[in-house]
Amino acid sequence: MVDARTAAPDPLFSDGCRAALRAAIADPGLPARLAAASRTTPAFEAAAAALAGVLDGLPEPPAPTAAAPAFRTSVTSLVTFASCPLRFHWTAVDRLPRRPSAARRRGVDVHRRIELHHRGGLPPEEADEGLYDLPGADRPGGGDPFAVFAASRFASLSPLLTEAPFELQVGDARLAGRIDAVYAPEPGLWEVVDFKSGARHDDPALRVQLEAYAVAVREAGFTGAPQRARVTFAYLGGGGLEEVSEEVDERWRADARSHLEGLLAAAASGERAAAPSEACRYCDFTRFCAAGTAWVEAHPAD
Repeated sequence: MVDARTAAPDPLFSDGCRAALRAAIADPGLPARLAAASRTTPAFEAAAAALAGVLDGLPEPPAPTAAAPAFRTSVTSLVTFASCPLRFHWTAVDRLPRRPSAARRRGVDVHRRIELHHRGGLPPEEADEGLYDLPGADRPGGGDPFAVFAASRFASLSPLLTEAPFELQVGDARLAGRIDAVYAPEPGLWEVVDFKSGARHDDPALRVQLEAYAVAVREAGFTGAPQRARVTFAYLGGGGLEEVSEEVDERWRADARSHLEGLLAAAASGERAAAPSEACRYCDFTRFCAAGTAWVEAHPAD
């Protein structure tokens, strides 16, 4: 092979063949003009035709692969993941059939009646389980939750937002949800409230829901959100109102965002380890789950 750096001067290309190639890329008509000037047009055209035949025989380059869509899940599903990754897998990824649940239906009905109270009207066909964030809605409760709401401080407040949907970018993932209500109990403070139709139960995974809402009111495009916020669970199913609230500052919100990002990354990675707990008593999939079945058998109900 001839080294272009040490070869003798080219009789056709005074600046060298590499410079001629760069010039031809910039001006595709240049080779034909050079061939005409050197009276070698027939040889040039024959060589160009032969090269075209070779190029025609090459395979087509592969089509560019579309980028995989960002991982996306709901607040309800992320609470499930925080409680048990295997349950999340069976409810949101490789979905298994679920039993009809009177508690979930009750949760939908209570949320719809609260929304009707605040809005003054909601088409019945819009009220279904998928409309609301209902993690933990399959826990039993008693009494009339709406009567408890009607007697509470929330019934007399005019909400700033009611059943407000949002979609939030957290790290590489998207998180979608719906906030039950946002009130302004005092100037410069938003209280984000999630109503629970059941009795209070201390499931640490539920805190993920409050974290998501606290981040969403500041980052998901809700106009006018102040610096100060409070997030509240209002339990209506224990015979009376029981509130669990946390005050939100910037440090709280930053920690919440970091926790959400870690959970979403783990969920996107496909983690599906079983995490047996009290929730196994109400899980639709315990009969398919050896770890859950073992936990229930080892912890008989009182």
